[in-house]
Amino acid sequence: MKRSRVAALFSAACIFGAFPATAEKGDKNWFMAQTEKAELMSVTATSELVEAQYDGRYLYPPINILDGTFSSSWCEAEKNGPGIGESVTVEFTGPVSFDEIQMVNGFAYRDYYMKNNRVKSFVLTQVAGEHFQQKEYTLADGIADYQSVRFALPQTARTLTLKISDIYKGTKYDDTCISDIRLLYKGKVIPFAGIERLKAAQEENSKQMLRISADKFEKDFFALFGNAHTIYLKGDHGEAGYIRRSGNTIDDYQTGLDISIFPVETRAEMAEKYYKDPFLSDYFTPANWNEAGGYAGYDYLCFIPRSYRSSQCELGNCRLIVTERVGYVTTKTAVIVKLDGTALFLNGVRYDVIPESKVAELPFYYYY
Repeated sequence: MKRSRVAALFSAACIFGAFPATAEKGDKNWFMAQTEKAELMSVTATSELVEAQYDGRYLYPPINILDGTFSSSWCEAEKNGPGIGESVTVEFTGPVSFDEIQMVNGFAYRDYYMKNNRVKSFVLTQVAGEHFQQKEYTLADGIADYQSVRFALPQTARTLTLKISDIYKGTKYDDTCISDIRLLYKGKVIPFAGIERLKAAQEENSKQMLRISADKFEKDFFALFGNAHTIYLKGDHGEAGYIRRSGNTIDDYQTGLDISIFPVETRAEMAEKYYKDPFLSDYFTPANWNEAGGYAGYDYLCFIPRSYRSSQCELGNCRLIVTERVGYVTTKTAVIVKLDGTALFLNGVRYDVIPESKVAELPFYYYY
């Protein structure tokens, strides 16, 4: 496989809303969820190999590990390395319980199995509500078929992250691949739902990675800021947030990115939402809006919450990579990014970029 060019990552800081505390391994309160199906919210990877063409199909996106076929795979794209530390994360719409994970290691198609690297060991992180578990597992080599990781007790997860910790070396390529993963409960495969939607979006993202170099993506991403240090985002269905870069200048790439999911709301939305609140009504009625805290002339307000936790965030090629530590558990997840003029797509959700001049940040004490 030809190695694609991957942008150098630079350090950043992310801020997200507060999260529940972790539970230690073997927590007696670990709960049982449904086992009928696993509906997918997202499937992301910290990196993804891109090539011009493969049998008329594009690339190796992470959704390939859930499509039930061995002829497609996810391949990491660490530059000049075998992908130790690279990871793929599966997020479900709700918690799913299982007692077995089956995994097809490597690129189990034709003679690509031995030519490419295979996973020797991986760290599995399970997150469900307030519960976190993390453990390393080892896979056998030379098996181009499902291998099982069985659990003595049912496991429950809202997100599953598999991080590569060691590999079996390929005879020709330095790409580490995984062909397929499935969950089982009492010997029955739990079907995944929502694969086709995610596959279409990820194949489009893969094609974008072919059209745009990592350097150009980085340049276009920061061009959204213009002369500002913050861009505010508002989706069509109420999704909102902001991305802020720190540093002394816009051209300073040794900088920070604060990624938040705090609400950004219009005057009308704010008035309707808070008019009946005895404390906030003085600030958000249409009649008093312009006098509220000196916010005359702003079309939007952005709430800054009372509490948050810090994470490390890096900008990769067409994705944001987030590393978080909660208690003893460290996870690395990714948000797929697509640029489309002045619009920004995060994991397929479209956001319009609102100019900084139109948004006033509201201190948290107005909100609580």
